[in-house]
Amino acid sequence: MSKTEAAERIREIIEEIRELAQEAMDHIRENGSDLTRERARSYWYPHILMNLNDDHGYLGSSGCTMESSAQELEEEGEEDDKEEEVDE
Repeated sequence: MSKTEAAERIREIIEEIRELAQEAMDHIRENGSDLTRERARSYWYPHILMNLNDDHGYLGSSGCTMESSAQELEEEGEEDDKEEEVDE
């Protein structure tokens, strides 16, 4: 798998995690006590979203998101491609 392909797969995983976190929150909202809902909404749910990418509605951000790692891989792949072209 190339670095570019790995970056694309990471982006797919980001969406899968976002969907699963939302599903978990839906279950908490439907079945949890007020305390359980509030704790999930205030702690683990935003932490997950903020570490995926910058597409969230929370104040703050992560120093290194999954998206930024995917972007770094993609850039490394582009650099590798350029180096291969020069070597040829």
